[in-house]
Amino acid sequence: MQNLGMTPHIVSTVGDDAWGRKIREYLKQRQFSELAIRYAEQRNSGYCISVVEKDGERTFLTYKGCEAEFQSGMIDDDLCGRVSHVYVTGYYLLDPEYDREIVRQLKKLKEAGAFVVFDPGPLAGSISEDTLLAVLGLADLIIPNESELELLERKLGWNRRDFSGYWERGILYIVLKKGSQGVEVWTDGAYFTVPPYPVNSIDSTGAGDSFAGGLLYGLSKGHDLRTSVKMASACGAITTTIMGPHGRFTLQDVTDMMEKAR
Repeated sequence: MQNLGMTPHIVSTVGDDAWGRKIREYLKQRQFSELAIRYAEQRNSGYCISVVEKDGERTFLTYKGCEAEFQSGMIDDDLCGRVSHVYVTGYYLLDPEYDREIVRQLKKLKEAGAFVVFDPGPLAGSISEDTLLAVLGLADLIIPNESELELLERKLGWNRRDFSGYWERGILYIVLKKGSQGVEVWTDGAYFTVPPYPVNSIDSTGAGDSFAGGLLYGLSKGHDLRTSVKMASACGAITTTIMGPHGRFTLQDVTDMMEKAR
């Protein structure tokens, strides 16, 4: 999102260990907003070891740190009133000590007019059912991949590809990520697909988050859903051509890819 010229506010707790200091240095170097970040003393930050295969796919070995800790004051009233879109990942909803407070904060953001995007993530099956239903009731758009959608359906006991449960909870769009097969987009009464962008993929780490960033950018700039999904797909595709999760690219790179495909 910042690559595209927006101002994202990362909501997280960061420790004061060696990894936490590296994170803090990176945030300052890249001039990220730190308004919703809390630095915790004598706490460890989590980290992932990412094992990247030759085809660009990866496996994560994760150590959980203090990043999942959440307090309501992390998003103050002033920031809450200025936020247009919220992206929440299922990873952030796994800890029963904090999930209710996160749901309360999402309600507050929603009431202030924010558009909520929910990415259930590969551990969606481990989110408590009450929390999952509460977040689905607040989300305007969800962006699962195929296996994550199956997890949601199995967890909630819903019939496969029967989206009525989502529409009944107020969800407007389901954007289904299918990797090399592109994207399927469902609304209550409409459906379309967006083909993939052919690229030389070397590392898919961060591609899903870049997809979300591109989607949020498009929606926040007033583009229609199809154009926004195309922007999202281009961001995700570009990210797979860069080793590591923090690639730099520009809005021009995204529009050039879209124009070339057209």
